[in-house]
Amino acid sequence: MTNFVISLPGTFKQELTQAAKAQLLGALRGADPQEVGSDPQDLDMLTLNDGGPTFTLRLEVTAEDSRGAERQALAMASRALAEAGFQGDAALLGQPAVTSIDTSADSA
Repeated sequence: MTNFVISLPGTFKQELTQAAKAQLLGALRGADPQEVGSDPQDLDMLTLNDGGPTFTLRLEVTAEDSRGAERQALAMASRALAEAGFQGDAALLGQPAVTSIDTSADSA
């Protein structure tokens, strides 16, 4: 297995309130009691672009290959956005891109 960082561009079609932002980030961090509240080192999960409703999510996933990592990141982001109240077209996601690969997970 390989660790990938996947970047997902998107556009909010409804306002991102502070409460929704907190819910979104909480959902992206997962429910593992040992990892709740922690982010992968140096990974800014959500970047809000200045002057507009666009954003980028950066998610670390473990998968066999880049296609699997992209699918996993899309599914994770979609679930987290829904949990934060962004249903249907309220937040649109673009094409995922692999922005980092760590193959050291293979040797573990």
